[in-house]
Amino acid sequence: MDLRQQLRIDEGLRLKPYRCTSGLWTIGYGWQIAAHQFPDDIASYFRLHGAITEDMAERLLWISMGAASLQCHGVFTDFHLFTERRQQALVNLMFNVGVGTFCSFRKMVKAISGGDWQRAADELMYVDGVIKDKLSGYYQQTGKRAKRIVAELREG
Repeated sequence: MDLRQQLRIDEGLRLKPYRCTSGLWTIGYGWQIAAHQFPDDIASYFRLHGAITEDMAERLLWISMGAASLQCHGVFTDFHLFTERRQQALVNLMFNVGVGTFCSFRKMVKAISGGDWQRAADELMYVDGVIKDKLSGYYQQTGKRAKRIVAELREG
């Protein structure tokens, strides 16, 4: 399954605004309205209708995927050398949590930068990466998505 398909499943599609789990107004496939400016044509349509179309949601998804990918390239200078599955996993994670939270997973970022993918997966999955009987808040809250991301980091 490619990244776009994953994000469609993980985020779900809503054509009218809703509050995400963080309480922020969101639309489409996880587009946070206050954090990101709509392209002009979508902004006009949204002002008139209070909603967007599926085609618009797809465009916003492409924009968000591109931004998350660029942010990953900014965090990891060798991002282009990672396997496609690991790139997708990291872009999915970045898309989901944003660059601030992503970078707060300092031990995971350090492990990836050092090429230690098993440690990176553990850091995302467990509290402090070592307490194997205590799952991290991210892993508990994100369900199947987190399981898939962790597996993709491990397996490459």
